[in-house]
Amino acid sequence: MATVGSKSEDAAIGMMDGAYFTSRAAVLSWVNSLLSLNLKKIEQTCTGAVACQVIEYMYPGTVNLKRVNWEARNDYEYVSNWKLVQNSFNTNKISRHIDVDKLVRGKYQDNLEFMQWMKAFFDQKNVVRESYDPVAVRSRGKGGSNAAASLGKIKGTTKLLPNDRDKAKAEALAASSSDPPAKKSAPPKKKKLPLTEKTNSSAEPPSNSTPTKPLVRSQSSRSSRSAPKPSPRKLDKKLKNLSQENYALKAAVEGLERERDFYFDKLRRVEVIMER
Repeated sequence: MATVGSKSEDAAIGMMDGAYFTSRAAVLSWVNSLLSLNLKKIEQTCTGAVACQVIEYMYPGTVNLKRVNWEARNDYEYVSNWKLVQNSFNTNKISRHIDVDKLVRGKYQDNLEFMQWMKAFFDQKNVVRESYDPVAVRSRGKGGSNAAASLGKIKGTTKLLPNDRDKAKAEALAASSSDPPAKKSAPPKKKKLPLTEKTNSSAEPPSNSTPTKPLVRSQSSRSSRSAPKPSPRKLDKKLKNLSQENYALKAAVEGLERERDFYFDKLRRVEVIMER
């Protein structure tokens, strides 16, 4: 029998609430104990299937468990699961907004914050369901009977989202560039030019004639002709490597900026509290 308070308390869980200082290990231990799972990473909750079962535990009958996809691998499948959670929130007048676009990316910080909030909300409601069999409950959904193995294959960030497609293309191109490098073509043989012009042997040179000047190549023209041009394949490979490095740097900068804004917001809230 579930016992849930009539008044919604989710709005009371602000960013400065102690819930957001709950450790990753504590959140994983709570989920694994409640649902008989064996999650190793917070990112494995990005599919939305875990949230579906947690909210169904708290509000029985408000989530259609047959539509929960525990074998989800693509972002659009994750979105379908999160829609079930959002519909349950709306039905039960839970004001918490679910930022699906961030959660389905499988980023650590975004999914940790949501699961920290969910654990705090669960603890506030003090829900107790006797004789609850989590394995039997989730077996109604697609792949629910083998959910532990399915979630174990979740690596984190999906590669089908618009912002991640460039990275996927770069990795695919890098993998396809494993062809053997083209053999260096031998430089063309240099033609020896005569140092002096040959004179006509039949004609006698005049007594006052001056010796002809030797024909000498300039150093710049010699080096420009002898230097081999890089092959198109090498240029393509270099361009791919530079593009991949550029994307990695952009992703690192975005992650640092997001983390900076997160802790700046917390610091600002502390300052506001201290000023009161």
